[in-house]
Amino acid sequence: MLQRRTFLGLLAGTAGSILALSRALRPSSWWKRRVQAAPPMEAQSTTPAENQSGIKITTVRRSTSRNGGGDVFAWSNEETFYVQGEWRRDELPRSVRGGGSTPRIYGPRVVSIVRPDLRQQFDLNLDASQYSQSSLDWLYSPPQPLEKLQGLTKEELQAMGIKMPPPPSDKVTFRIETVTKDTGERKEMFGYLARHVITTRKEIPLEGSRRAAQEMTKDGWYIDIEPQSYPALYPPHPLPASKSAQPGRLRSYLSGGSPVPEKPEFVDVGEPETGFALQELRMTRLTFTRADGSTVQHDDRAETLVTLEKGTYDVALFEVPSGFKRVPQINRNPA
Repeated sequence: MLQRRTFLGLLAGTAGSILALSRALRPSSWWKRRVQAAPPMEAQSTTPAENQSGIKITTVRRSTSRNGGGDVFAWSNEETFYVQGEWRRDELPRSVRGGGSTPRIYGPRVVSIVRPDLRQQFDLNLDASQYSQSSLDWLYSPPQPLEKLQGLTKEELQAMGIKMPPPPSDKVTFRIETVTKDTGERKEMFGYLARHVITTRKEIPLEGSRRAAQEMTKDGWYIDIEPQSYPALYPPHPLPASKSAQPGRLRSYLSGGSPVPEKPEFVDVGEPETGFALQELRMTRLTFTRADGSTVQHDDRAETLVTLEKGTYDVALFEVPSGFKRVPQINRNPA
């Protein structure tokens, strides 16, 4: 039972980090800044994006996890993303609840439409014929200078809802080794030349660390897709680069439950893969040490398959359908 709870806690923490990251991501700065005041819904008109060539990206994800006690947790989903000019339509996967090999899928079918030309985002509940509307004005606001936050007291930061973490230890407590290898294999996929790249990432606890040992292998086929077609929503303002950071390499890790943040050391071999993955298989193994010195392993297998289809799509895909009722918020997780 303890192993099961530990594993469920790990899954919850990982899922929470992923959700937090997805909420932080926003439309890219390479979107055209040609904007205008948003007219009433009934007065919306099409823009030149309706005549531009678009792309439909369908992504199927499958994941299976097994803990040390033999419990298996599996899920799969499908997401469809449309890009046409500066317009975006994301047909989101439905919610999943419960563990085991047959989790329950529930919740409404939800679509998110991003219209930078109107400075608006629309979230649709297709099952209830409802929509919510939010402004994208924040996208065009300059970033908050970090210096303004650094001069505030702890009490002032807390009043703003900002919780500052304790300072990390000066001693390196774990090492992250990443090896990226281009196999040299090439093949044509959806009109692009794809390359086969294998990335191995090891997280090695050092003396004094409370983190679990982890090894991840990522085996995939990648392409250089056009920036305007990339199906991710990036922050409009780039983060400041570290003096020690290498171009194209994003160094990140999940913080653990230790009361004092631990300090990592990074060892990188090979050029990082920054292309768009059409096929990717991730195998992850975490090894925990119990209080009695024994170890337990948790394994995760995650597969991503993507199909691309180019064309010019109906303007209606990027508009709120007639007859939909506006509500304050779309509830993706009903009781």
